[in-house]
Amino acid sequence: MPKKILIVDDSKELRQLVTIALDFPDFVIFQAANANEALAAMSKNKPDLIVLDIMMPGSMDGFQLCKYIKSSLQSKSIKVLLLTSRAQASDIKESIQVKADGYVVKPFTPMVLQNKVSELLFGSADAIDFKKHKSSSAATDKTKDNASLGFDFPPRPTSLVNIQQESNKKFPDIAVVAHEIAADITLSAALLQTVNAPFYGLQNKVTSVSDAVNLIGLTRTLHLVTAVSIRKSMELPSSLANFWEDAIKSAVMAASIAKYLEMDPNLAYLMGLFHDAAIPLMALKFPDYLTNQLEFQNSTQGLHNAEQAKYNMNHAMLGSLLARTWYLPQPLIEAIRLHHSVNLFSLGLDNAIINLITVNLVADNIAYKLKGDIDNVYVELEESIRKHLGLVDDNNYRSVIDTALDAINQE
Repeated sequence: MPKKILIVDDSKELRQLVTIALDFPDFVIFQAANANEALAAMSKNKPDLIVLDIMMPGSMDGFQLCKYIKSSLQSKSIKVLLLTSRAQASDIKESIQVKADGYVVKPFTPMVLQNKVSELLFGSADAIDFKKHKSSSAATDKTKDNASLGFDFPPRPTSLVNIQQESNKKFPDIAVVAHEIAADITLSAALLQTVNAPFYGLQNKVTSVSDAVNLIGLTRTLHLVTAVSIRKSMELPSSLANFWEDAIKSAVMAASIAKYLEMDPNLAYLMGLFHDAAIPLMALKFPDYLTNQLEFQNSTQGLHNAEQAKYNMNHAMLGSLLARTWYLPQPLIEAIRLHHSVNLFSLGLDNAIINLITVNLVADNIAYKLKGDIDNVYVELEESIRKHLGLVDDNNYRSVIDTALDAINQE
């Protein structure tokens, strides 16, 4: 009989990501967004395992809920796996005090999560052959009713992992980052090409990786390496041969617009590159995905809702999950998830997220017009977008468009 797993996390994307990672015949999965929903779900259908976030709004956080579960005669036998971004010694100590059965730190890889769940439920990390199950289900799953979808996210290259780890240190060593990039010919060439592009306006050409990293700084270097890495790692169907060429144009325009508006051009560039990065994944999974795009774009329920209705997934949600597994900044993850939302200005989002989305929408709108197409989301939100970005004046707006077009013409 399949084991029942309850996922409790206030982030819809995290619940979806965990569901995808654990969607196997051995498990029945259900979800809750907070402690109250979790308790209600438990009363109806007692789970064998609870995958529980620590930091949650509401009446109880994860530690409190775990303590409550483990102190109740009816629920103390339920295994509790804490899944959290908190990894301090004090957090681990408290997890022991509330009698949690396991602890996994976000961000996590599907394999780490799968092995821990297998260990807690079956006594061994290799009790289930997850790869065999996944390849079998991926070969037969073609319908929207399958919650797994069998997506295989491209793994981060070792060079990117090493650079991210160095960047996360309290005192990162730029020399280590430069050495890691220099060891990869593709990364080295891309870094030097980017630094010497007109966008940076340098008087003299930079010829060494070390000088390039010192010039643009660690954060910009990390963003650039991430951008190059996703292009190298992502498999493309033949029908999307020009996908990255178009994405780079949008990214360059978004960066130039952000720079003009005195916003962060590096995050804007990543947003331009990543916001549609899940489209190839959707196209590889679903043979009719690309042929249905025009229908989705003109749907009265909106593009991502139309995709969701047909495939039980949409490229915005999948893109945010991809961004999370690639350790991208949180505002970028949220912006990718919501970049097709017509309710953008009524969601109470942080300004950083709205900035990323609105700048990207302006860039995308220009790209659409260059192809003779229409961006329906932009058309619906244009007045609000221009007001938010301080572009109500037509002359200012025209200047932004000219800046974006000049940027791609210089590439």
